[in-house]
Amino acid sequence: MLRLVSLKFGRLYRYVKLLFAASLLVVMLLNTHSLLASFQRNELTERRFLSLNKCPACFGTSWCRKFMNGQLSFEGWGRLRLLDFFNVKNVHFAQYGEPREGSRRVVLKRLGSNQELAELDQKICKRATGRPRCDLIQAMYKTDFARLNGDVRLLTPDVVEGWSDLVHCPSQRLLDRLVRRYAETKDSGSFLLKNLKDTERMQLLLTLAFNPEPLVLQCFPSDEGWPFAKYLGACGRMVAVNYMSALTTLLLDLEMGK
Repeated sequence: MLRLVSLKFGRLYRYVKLLFAASLLVVMLLNTHSLLASFQRNELTERRFLSLNKCPACFGTSWCRKFMNGQLSFEGWGRLRLLDFFNVKNVHFAQYGEPREGSRRVVLKRLGSNQELAELDQKICKRATGRPRCDLIQAMYKTDFARLNGDVRLLTPDVVEGWSDLVHCPSQRLLDRLVRRYAETKDSGSFLLKNLKDTERMQLLLTLAFNPEPLVLQCFPSDEGWPFAKYLGACGRMVAVNYMSALTTLLLDLEMGK
């Protein structure tokens, strides 16, 4: 009896897999034109794809020139936007090229799923206007992210405590380090907030609240021996970090465990 049931479930599982494969094939055939277009154009040069049009409700602009110049391109099947349905975390592999250095692999991240990013936009709008949709750029200037203007000297724990895990119980020393090491400004090196532009302060605070991963990579760089990927830069809501192979990660873990 159990054998008969297991056989039926086995057949059902195979049928479901075949149905899924057939459905995927149909979708691909119906979208042949868009699939070909995805391979032919480099979407990493498009402002809207990078969400650059949403700045300062973004993660930075330090690498925008490299993106716009076509120095970054998705690898292989990563060019197919149809497959983004399965890429819930919005993590992509890409090739980054420099004229004198050749190309190398990098990792591109949106720091959240499409749903999480949409919820971020809604929260910004609700805080500013009470409505879920609005002019995002104007709304940013009416939120807590714009609270720290040029007259505020330091980023202090009472302002950002509890915004994310990184600042669950922050020290002043950590916050000074965050500002001093912030890579999305041309004048990094100072822990004084007044040395940042208004847009840079908002981007810093937004990143700190939404997903502080880039700030961790900036504060604790691999160049100083920290077991993290190297932060490269951002454009809009796309962050670029250095690629680390599984072997490299394992060796770093072993080294830290000594």
